[in-house]
Order: sequence, then structure tokens, then C-alpha cells
Amino acid sequence: MSEVFRELALTWQGEEYTITPSLALLRRIKAKGIHALNLANACIKGGADPIDLTDVHRLFMAEAGVKVSEDESYAFITGGSEEMIEFQLAFVAAVLPSIDLGKKSKPQPTTRKKAKAET
Repeated sequence: MSEVFRELALTWQGEEYTITPSLALLRRIKAKGIHALNLANACIKGGADPIDLTDVHRLFMAEAGVKVSEDESYAFITGGSEEMIEFQLAFVAAVLPSIDLGKKSKPQPTTRKKAKAET
């Protein structure tokens, strides 16, 4: 049987933590009244509710064994840091584990041969 969820890295206050999401974690998110798929979609398209993301962030950090206050988490979510963007990508990966949102390699430039001018 293959694993559904991949291990995810989260950065909090300069420290990196890892969690492996589970259905139990997604159920805890749902129990807070958050529709995880809609929130993940909003993370991708923009316009995610920062209050919902605060709740999710706190649940993810608790899963990593770190207690984070609501105010600390809200400041993190609304701060616009690179770590916050990485958290959103980790959340999307937890909700949609079959979608790979990893960094894509840059496309290789195509080389064109110049046609020789006929003389």
C-alpha cells in the first residue's frame, strides 16, 4: 500500500519542522469549520482567508509539536514572508497530495541554427 501523504517542511521562527499530514489532521481542520479544499484553492489563486490560515497554521505547528498563539500565527500569516508562502504550499500539498507544487526547473533555451546566406 502506497503512502498518500508526503512529509512537509515548515519553518517557524528560523527553525525547520517536518510533519506528515494525515486524514486525522484534515479532519481537525474540518472540525474548525474550514473547508480545506476551498482554502487550498484560495491559496493557489489568491484571496485565502487569513483567519482560516491562522487556524490551519496553528494545527500544523501543533502537529510538529510546537505551540503557537493565535496572535503569533496571525502575525506570521499576514506578514507576507517567504516562510508564509512555503506554509501555504505545504497546506495545499496536504489537501491535494497528488499535485506536485515543487519548484519547476527552468526551461532550457532553444538554440536555433542561423541559415547561411546564399551568395
